[in-house]
Parts: sequence; C-alpha cells; structure tokens
Amino acid sequence: MATGRCPACGAVADPSSRFCAYCGTTLPGDAGPLPSSGASTAPGPFPAGSTAGVPGAMRPTPPRPSRALVVVVILVVLFLVVGVIAFAGILTPALPVQVSAIFVYAPHNTCGLNLTPIYFPGFNSSKGANETLDFSMPNYNTSACVVHAAATNTSGFALYNVQAPVTIPGSSSASMNITIHAPSSSYSGVMSLVLT
Repeated sequence: MATGRCPACGAVADPSSRFCAYCGTTLPGDAGPLPSSGASTAPGPFPAGSTAGVPGAMRPTPPRPSRALVVVVILVVLFLVVGVIAFAGILTPALPVQVSAIFVYAPHNTCGLNLTPIYFPGFNSSKGANETLDFSMPNYNTSACVVHAAATNTSGFALYNVQAPVTIPGSSSASMNITIHAPSSSYSGVMSLVLT
C-alpha cells in the first residue's frame, strides 16, 4: 500500500485518508509514492513539532497578570491620588475671612423683606480685602418699591459703592451691586445687610 505527500502542504499523507491530517486539504485518490528514506517527513514550510497548519491545534494563551498584582496597582494609584489631594489642601490654606451666608432684611418692610428675609451665598476673602457682589433683590409686594440704601450691622465689615436707589417692580426683582470691605481680623460666620 503506497503513501504520498499532500499536494497543499507537503506532509506525508495516509492513502486510506481522504483529507490531509495537517492542513485538511482533500487528497487525490492516489497520493503517490513516498520520498527516499533520507528526505524529511516534516510538512512543507513548517518546522518539525510546529502546530501551525494543524486543524484544531491550540495555541498557548499569553499569561495573564495575577489578581494580586492588579490589586497592588490599584492601591498604589489610590494612594497617589489621596496624597495629591492632601498635598493640595496643605498648599491652599483656608482664607481668614469666611462668610457662610449673607442675611438680608428690611426693618421698615421695604419690598416686603421684613416679613420674608432672604439669604445669599457667602464668600471667603483675605483680611481687609474688597468683594464686589451682585445681589438679586426681590420685591414681595404687588406694587413697585424702592431700596434707598443698604448698610451692615455685622462688626468689622463696611459697605462701599452701594448701587442705590434701586426701583423694583411689583412681584419682581432687580440687580443691586455692593462692594463689601472685609474686616482686618479673622472672621467666620454670617453677615447681615440692612435695607431701607
């Protein structure tokens, strides 16, 4: 019983098989004679022991990083992020003047602000610095009202460049700019504006 080579890959072919065991090519009825005993039996261009061209051969998968290594990398990154945030907090100290809110009221019920006082967000500032703020003053009355002046009774603060008088239409609001001079010493708390 004669054996031959696969016409596609050159591998030794079994004459009883219809397909090449290496590449799967359909073999002719007579695969031809074997080569001389000195010839190599490795298939065509593939080195001996190679799984290239063999149907169903499994290639080794590259090694995956261990879970311990992944956990270590995540912990190092978190440590660096926390360190940067903490270092930034040290380099940026809190300002000495911290106004948490600005309380606005009108003892004579100007624009209805005695019955319904309002609050604005505060600000942080350096000692003795000026902060110019834009207040949206509401009118809770149905008829127009006029804010003639603004003052503060919070110790250490002073007001400059008060945009007054300001006429506010009924049930509406108007913008009012005020420059607030911060105290020369540290402060933490609320500040009040008194409208007349």
